[in-house]
Amino acid sequence: MRLKGKVAVVTGAAQGIGAGIALRLAQEGAAVVIADIDEGKAARSATEIAGYGAGAAIPVVCDVSNAEQVDALFRQALENFGRVDILVNNAALVHHPGSNVHFLEVTDETWQRALAINLTGLFYCSQRAARIMVRQTAAGMGTGGAIINIGSGGGSRAHRQLMVYDTTKGGLEAATRSMALDLAPWKIRVNTLVPGNTEVEHSRGGAIGPEFAEATIPLGYPATPADIGAAAAFLASDDAAYITGQRLIVDGGMDAQLRSPGVDTKIDPAIADRI
Repeated sequence: MRLKGKVAVVTGAAQGIGAGIALRLAQEGAAVVIADIDEGKAARSATEIAGYGAGAAIPVVCDVSNAEQVDALFRQALENFGRVDILVNNAALVHHPGSNVHFLEVTDETWQRALAINLTGLFYCSQRAARIMVRQTAAGMGTGGAIINIGSGGGSRAHRQLMVYDTTKGGLEAATRSMALDLAPWKIRVNTLVPGNTEVEHSRGGAIGPEFAEATIPLGYPATPADIGAAAAFLASDDAAYITGQRLIVDGGMDAQLRSPGVDTKIDPAIADRI
């Protein structure tokens, strides 16, 4: 219950990683606003949290690229819970029509839509949340807050044929560092959480699939939304009170390796008997 009394807004929380994060924050005691463009799935996610006996949750329909809808999102958060302490910027376009193509085939429409969701949406939500957190501090309603931006390995390295997505995730990491410095005087911490291949409803273990996990992930299996939720709960809590402007990578060791284990070497199972 590290987050008891806190209020969290999680975007893109109707399913997948976002839902996993929302559930874990609620289990830690936070009230959670489930923001998503899919009204039905957002409502089911909120009901699931209530079913686990976790913290309170409400669904709010929101397209993060729409400034008016973002304003309404935070207005509803305040009307229902009276404050905002945590923001998780999870909503993003990843694999969508026109995105998984060679750089030479990227269209203007694909480029503009990804920027609108992945970066403009992050700006809208982060600025509105930070302004609320600053006002709360000035009014003596607690100090600081936490903004967690969900990044990608593509923010520092590259996927083939995902140039637009990787560009936005690189921008997200730069935004994290800048916001962390600007908001530090109010003890508002801003960090990037970088998931690796994660097994979710629409992508079982990432683009490669779970059948190749042993050959590409040092720990040998893809993450689950619960794994990412656990890391988000840490960054949102006072246990991370002195951490800001950083990247927390939760990928089973993928970022640490030069090449996949299957390419480098085969592990002799008998080694355990020899040591």
